Amino acid sequence: MISKILSAFDFSDKEIKIFEKLLEFGIQPASQIARLTELPRNTVRDVLDRLTKRGFLIRTQHANAHYYGVEKVESIVFHLKKERTTFNDQYEHQIDILKNFGSELVPNTQRGNRPQITFYDGTEGLEKVYEDTLTSRTDILAYACLETMYDSGLKDYFPKYFKRRAAKKIFIRAIFPDSKEARERVKKDKEELRESVIVPKNMLDISPEINIYDGKVIFVSWEEKIAIQIRSDEIYKAMKIVFDLAWKAAKMMKSGKK
Repeated sequence: MISKILSAFDFSDKEIKIFEKLLEFGIQPASQIARLTELPRNTVRDVLDRLTKRGFLIRTQHANAHYYGVEKVESIVFHLKKERTTFNDQYEHQIDILKNFGSELVPNTQRGNRPQITFYDGTEGLEKVYEDTLTSRTDILAYACLETMYDSGLKDYFPKYFKRRAAKKIFIRAIFPDSKEARERVKKDKEELRESVIVPKNMLDISPEINIYDGKVIFVSWEEKIAIQIRSDEIYKAMKIVFDLAWKAAKMMKSGKK
């Protein structure tokens, strides 16, 4: 079944073999994949890099080694949609296959409630992280510095993102350090389905953004162009409790209570 799905994406026999090993064993360095597939290391590395470029794999670096893993189905769909303007008909067919049979491409190590950590880098990686928030079944809780967000290279992405999130009826509560950008953004809270609190910058002088939602926590560094997504019920619950405490304190500060 898996080989038939991958054939729809024009995978070669070697690409299918390598992809299936990643589904079975999860994130691995190229050297280990070469041993598991009994293919030459250079061949394996070329295939891994090619599939990463096509959006099917994610590559991270630990120490001096590159590790490769299967990208989330939602992220593959997002990548295909971006390429759709060039190969519209072909990608529409592939997207339909993912929507109908995507569960077959979930690695064994990601099934069930096992905690997961995923790393993203670059502008496209940051977009993938925010695309995942649009699948949330819960409200989003966020600490965000809009000043650094707008300087990230994604300034044109976020106005559309805010509208898409609101259209999906995903509510967000956000705590912003004071800035000109934050004061302008909160004027659109109702339109963008958001409740915001602005606190003095010296009390929340951070540039990374933190989103807590749907059993996940994401940390986004705009300066370093990296993001980390953690899927863990325990960590999610702990971060949600901490946010709720911060939210109550911020609301009391806004109202002048002590």
